[in-house]
Amino acid sequence: MQSSTYASTLALAAAFMAAMGPQPLLAQDAAPPENEEADRAEGQIDIDPENLIVVTAPRLRGQLDVEQPPIAEFNAEDIAAFGAGSIADVLEAIAPATQSGARGGRGGGRPVFLVNGIRVSSPREFSNYPPEAIEKVEVFPEEVAQRFGYSADQRVVNIILKNNFQAVTAEVEYEQPDRGGFSRNEQEATYLRIGEKGRLNFNVEIEDTSLLTEGERGLTIAGSEDEAFFRSLIADSMSAEATANYVRAFMDSGASLSLNGAYNHSESLSLSGLVPGTIDPIERRSNTDTGSFGTTLSGVLGDWRSTFTADAVVADTQTEIDRRDGTGFDVANSRTWSFVNKATFIGNPLELPAGEVTTTLDLGFDWKRIESSDTRADSDLGLTRRRLNGGVNLSVPIAERGGFLGAIGGLSANLTAGIEDLSDFGALTNWSAGLTWAPFDNLTLSATRINREVAPTLTELGSPRIDEFNVPVFDYARGNTEFVTLITGGNPNLRAETQADWKFSANYELPFWENTRVSVDYGINRSDDVTATPGFGAAFEQAFPDRVQRDAAGTLLAIDRRPLTLFETRSRVLSFGINTRGEIGKAPEPREERGGPPAAAGAASGQGGGQARGQSGGQNGVQGGAVMMMDPARMEAIRAAFCNAPEGEMPDLSQIPEQFRDRLMDADGNPDPEKIAQARARFCGEQASQDSERFAAMRTAICADPPNLDGLPEAMLARLENEAGEIDPEKLAAVRARMCSADGALGAGQNAGEASSQPAARRGGGRRGMFGGNPEDTRARYFLSLNHNITLENEVLLSQNGPLFDQLDGDVLSGGAIPQHTARLEGGIFKQGYGMRLSGNYIGEARLNGSGLPGSSDLFYGDLATVDIRLFADLGQVLKKDDGWFDGLRVSFRVDNVFDSRRRVEDEDGVVPDAFQPFRIDPTGRYIGVDLRKAF
Repeated sequence: MQSSTYASTLALAAAFMAAMGPQPLLAQDAAPPENEEADRAEGQIDIDPENLIVVTAPRLRGQLDVEQPPIAEFNAEDIAAFGAGSIADVLEAIAPATQSGARGGRGGGRPVFLVNGIRVSSPREFSNYPPEAIEKVEVFPEEVAQRFGYSADQRVVNIILKNNFQAVTAEVEYEQPDRGGFSRNEQEATYLRIGEKGRLNFNVEIEDTSLLTEGERGLTIAGSEDEAFFRSLIADSMSAEATANYVRAFMDSGASLSLNGAYNHSESLSLSGLVPGTIDPIERRSNTDTGSFGTTLSGVLGDWRSTFTADAVVADTQTEIDRRDGTGFDVANSRTWSFVNKATFIGNPLELPAGEVTTTLDLGFDWKRIESSDTRADSDLGLTRRRLNGGVNLSVPIAERGGFLGAIGGLSANLTAGIEDLSDFGALTNWSAGLTWAPFDNLTLSATRINREVAPTLTELGSPRIDEFNVPVFDYARGNTEFVTLITGGNPNLRAETQADWKFSANYELPFWENTRVSVDYGINRSDDVTATPGFGAAFEQAFPDRVQRDAAGTLLAIDRRPLTLFETRSRVLSFGINTRGEIGKAPEPREERGGPPAAAGAASGQGGGQARGQSGGQNGVQGGAVMMMDPARMEAIRAAFCNAPEGEMPDLSQIPEQFRDRLMDADGNPDPEKIAQARARFCGEQASQDSERFAAMRTAICADPPNLDGLPEAMLARLENEAGEIDPEKLAAVRARMCSADGALGAGQNAGEASSQPAARRGGGRRGMFGGNPEDTRARYFLSLNHNITLENEVLLSQNGPLFDQLDGDVLSGGAIPQHTARLEGGIFKQGYGMRLSGNYIGEARLNGSGLPGSSDLFYGDLATVDIRLFADLGQVLKKDDGWFDGLRVSFRVDNVFDSRRRVEDEDGVVPDAFQPFRIDPTGRYIGVDLRKAF
């Protein structure tokens, strides 16, 4: 019995030490020596090196435990290299990794967002959080989305937040093109507090952009030179938004509730030339008010982890359009209501030889309505859609690496089936089936078949008609540029689309480059009755002549670009991605200084220092290092938190160090009653008092004056020796400083409760405190995320018997020219307060075919590569100011489109048509900005 309690005590101590840092530690699970009582009386405990086991730090609270490995991961130090002002900026920086390559022909869906492994009602819940609140970001492939009730064309982004964080941030931005013409400014203030029982966030943001006209860019078209200053390239716009978020965790039940709300008001003004024969401008004025509310409730129902989300959005838009004859204006109003509700239940009802079957049940109820009116229409339009849906997803383990059928590696199947009933389209079905195979630890292969029926959106069906006058358009039939009227809006005659896709993927972690993954996706997409928004070209006019209006002389007058239905589309896309992060240079040797971790502890954790002396001797020393970190003051604070709480009540976990508190949480980040009961039993029983005596005896021996080295275990003595086998005075001094100060391992002036309850954002001050990390590690950190898509096929069939339009070959129906190659790059480097972020975009060459009639011309689009750079400096870290005004102050300077690149579009004669003048395609060009951000 005595042996058991001794082993339990040391195992608990080792578990505590594993919680105190992310490094692996070695702990002992052994019987005590026969003369334990005598040794304890002398302040001496021997540790058996032959019975040591490795104790690894726990997974971060909120990390996902799924078969598919992440495509990319970014920790707090990596995120410091982004120079981001919010989580929304972080997501933009990692966009190449989050874009779905599974169904590239149809664009892929928006990522599924999780916070601490829990689905949220809307990105509003977290998008304004400061990036310093992030502990880690994980990006998973599309198959993982099905576990949360979503389709297999969305990747999953899991944002893991820090346990304790508090900050007020204020940000001011000013931006403009280097050649002037217009400017943009933004002011934003954010408050966020993350505590043991929840989160609270407020955000206010105001943005304003001034007007840019064709005249300010020197754009004129023969016969309308006087109107250049009355045609806008960029609208005059303003928006103001206020957001509030609240999350509460209920400790007793393990449930959590989040509430979020937002209100946005935006205005815009654009110009469309002059009323003929006057100097009165033709204006289009728009005002939009949007109110949003969302909630998420998560918890446990029996053996099922459940999440309920609800999101409500109401938007009211009024657009005033001046008439071309100067007789007043027409008004187009649109009001939309959207209520989206979703419930998911995740459990493991069945266990197979290779593991548990994970089952996800999802249920949904949506209600949407759009009402539109137009003074040019005979009647108003109102459409309502009620949607009921349900589905099931099964993740079935077939083989387990190192277990059942382990010779073939890890193998699992993913099966999904669902049905939805729409009030305006009836029943629609979807199903998918896939296999995921991991033949090696660093390689994962998957294949998925996806079938889905999709209805057009209410916006595509019922948006009000908007006429935009005097838009310059290149007429492929005549080879010139005309000012025409573009008609946009909804089309109530659209049909439901049927999608049939294949997706093949590979995810490979490079063995020679740490933290680097390469992914390859190959998608084959086939769809019937496809909803598409058309562009304009010779192929479009050939296919839909009733959508193009010409006068008797053949002059182009108007183009109807409202959505339409295509009979069939076919596409194949190959996508490559690489994601890497890390440090440049060797890790520093652990520094021994007062208040810092002793050399023994540093070596024990595997940081620097190399291997401990001798294999068995080193392990012995590791245990000694762990014991050295266990000061009685901290142990007593933990015991008090557990033992002072009445039986049956939740202890005050705020009095427990943050890392140890994580070990008491369940998979959803809520206190686990069973783990807390076990900890209470260990800390508050009779054995706990004896453990405290053992630790006190060791502390007494090392803190004696002079130190009683004969009273120390051999393991500790081994860690205090230098290479010559003698006691190193510097190591001994570092250990005494650590263990013998009045406050033990805590900082001066802090007790255990203060150490755990103080917001992590301000511990240590400056960026070190905000982002964490080892302050001794001054190496440069970098990240790189690159995605390259190759479109192998993109065809449209207008009817069963044709014609067939090859959009890659220039016969484009649904937009501008389609390039075969596109790529996006995001990368950054950060070192000692200075950082640089690099963004790049590439669009390959493309062609649009003319009509082939006399006077017509093909158009040739050149390739385009743009590079954006953001330079920033955290002045608190640069100037080594841990308090005062410079602490948390960041200055950023950005240059978008550094080389002022623009895509060149030419006709067959090498002439650039007026409609494709470089400043008309991109009126901004090189774009510069300054950003000041202060974290309080």
